[in-house]
Amino acid sequence: MSVKVQVSCIAIRDDRVALIKKINNPHQATFQKLIPPGGHVELCETLEDACAREMWEETGLEVRDLKLRGVVTFIGHRPGYHSVCFYFVTRDVCGDLKQNEPDILIPSWVDLASYRSNADIPDYHKDFLQHFLETDSILNARVEWLAPDDRLVWSILS
Repeated sequence: MSVKVQVSCIAIRDDRVALIKKINNPHQATFQKLIPPGGHVELCETLEDACAREMWEETGLEVRDLKLRGVVTFIGHRPGYHSVCFYFVTRDVCGDLKQNEPDILIPSWVDLASYRSNADIPDYHKDFLQHFLETDSILNARVEWLAPDDRLVWSILS
């Protein structure tokens, strides 16, 4: 097993945040959940380039002026998954949402005024978004699915 490097983008425009709903893999923890767009960093790709690419591929939105705002370690003990995800935040967002990957995900805008009550957003992502909106500090967090029952725990370390 190797550790994967990922990026996620918190793209904010008009008091809304762009999120995606994964619809292609019912075995993933994020199936049918609203999460920030993102994905794996490709060989020889910068984190910022990966973030902009993933945002375009998953939502059709162009993002600029990406600010690194957090690092989250995701650990799944069963079957064995470990990734480090770099979170970028931007308010420089252009274009309209497009469903570029209709068999994989659905992009949508979520009002910032109501994200805390949205049952489709995982609680840890609500906490991360709150951190990004209310502080200027870098997020350092961990999300872990514990064996043997995949119980979910998370913590913001700083």
